[in-house]
Amino acid sequence: MNTTCTYNDSIGDLLTSGLSAAGAGTRVFLTGGADISADIALILSAGQFGADLWNQWTSHPAADAKDFIKNAKPTIVNIDPYDRIIKVIAVAQKINPKAVDVNAKEWILWYRQSYREDYKTLSPDVKIYWNDYLTSVKAAFNNPNNMNADLDLARFNESEINYNATPIETVSNILTSGQSNIKYVLYGGIGLLLVYLLSKK
Repeated sequence: MNTTCTYNDSIGDLLTSGLSAAGAGTRVFLTGGADISADIALILSAGQFGADLWNQWTSHPAADAKDFIKNAKPTIVNIDPYDRIIKVIAVAQKINPKAVDVNAKEWILWYRQSYREDYKTLSPDVKIYWNDYLTSVKAAFNNPNNMNADLDLARFNESEINYNATPIETVSNILTSGQSNIKYVLYGGIGLLLVYLLSKK
């Protein structure tokens, strides 16, 4: 067993853990989307993705983050959108917090700009989880280098969240997004539900 792990060894373990060599479209996580947090935890606990990477942080967190991100980007190209988003979150959680602004711009925002169509197949729950994750990042840091603007650009908007939602999910998503006019939303939801039910006949 190799006990003198280098920075690149740690990256290699991270970037291959949780993923199958079988290629795109292969479901390789335990829950298959039933519990995104469990699937993220699976990646985070796999192989040497934990302590070794943390031990490699140096006095140059931004440079380390950029190097780590550069090596991570090719690993999410040919995988299922669900596998891709959970890996993006897992990688983001392992980047030095001192480089959170680099993480936000060059990894999180880059992912959303590079994979613009993923929202079409991701479930509404996964997209909401992503937005909640970004909100938690914003809450944990004091907006270094205007990081919050990058995180806001990386969010799924309401129409993307509801793109493949059922009418009932759409109403629920609108209600939980803090809309002020509840009566309007409920009437709209009832109308959507009626249209959906009538179209099934």
